[in-house]
Amino acid sequence: MIRRREFLMGSATALASGAAWGKRPGKAKLSRVGIMSVCFDPVLKTPSGAPDPKRTVEIMDFADMIAARYGVHRVEYQHTDFSSTEPAYFKEFLRRVKKAKSQVNQVNLEFANLNISAADPVIRLENIALTKSWIDHAVELECPRVMLNQGALPAEVRPSAIAMLQTMSAYAKTKNVSLTVEPRWREDAKNVPWDVLVDVIKAGGIYINPDSGNFPDLESRAAALPVMYRMTAGSSHVKDIPGKFHAADGIRISKEAGYTGIYTIEARANNGPDPYTAVQSILDIVLANI
Repeated sequence: MIRRREFLMGSATALASGAAWGKRPGKAKLSRVGIMSVCFDPVLKTPSGAPDPKRTVEIMDFADMIAARYGVHRVEYQHTDFSSTEPAYFKEFLRRVKKAKSQVNQVNLEFANLNISAADPVIRLENIALTKSWIDHAVELECPRVMLNQGALPAEVRPSAIAMLQTMSAYAKTKNVSLTVEPRWREDAKNVPWDVLVDVIKAGGIYINPDSGNFPDLESRAAALPVMYRMTAGSSHVKDIPGKFHAADGIRISKEAGYTGIYTIEARANNGPDPYTAVQSILDIVLANI
């Protein structure tokens, strides 16, 4: 639980930075902003509950903390954040989110090698079953989106990957949940070209969650984002990567593409060692540019 003193300290900091409700931008702008739990990995308590003095925030308190500190009421979680998948747990989790007058914007699934790029048909079937179960959990959380990790999508698995997406998308639609994937880029990994990803998504009948920082260079980002922002389910990720990608430029591209959805902040270590300050720095950029 977050202690009252911690909330008051957070509120004082917000006041000092000009982020109090009286000085915040209008609610219309704030309603288009989300914040990912992954931003706060260094301070979130682990589901195992192992003691760590640096980890002071319970995941059930996350929506409260974000609402109190930043005035943001859309929160996005990793599936690994949840310590249980029992209905009673999700019922209490949703109660706590609603207490903060907030909404779960998206749940992001990270199943390691258990994804649509798997060559083994047994693993592919397991992935379908597991994804369907998380679509059901999204319903329990009144969450409109579930994001998959598509893996590297080598050419030889793309037909089966598309078939899997079609199956999962059909199920998600019966639950009024949108399936999304995002562009992913790592220097040390095999990466699918953005235009190939777009083709797979179109064929699979799902949506893109654009991420303004997941590209190898400015040229590919400039080409990809206008296309991707026209293929969303109403949500995207915003990064600011010093020396490489400016969040404001990504927002400009999204607006030129006619995007009117949510910008969910994903702050990382390159935004500074303090997650609270790192998120505030990107929040300031988002609010100044949407």
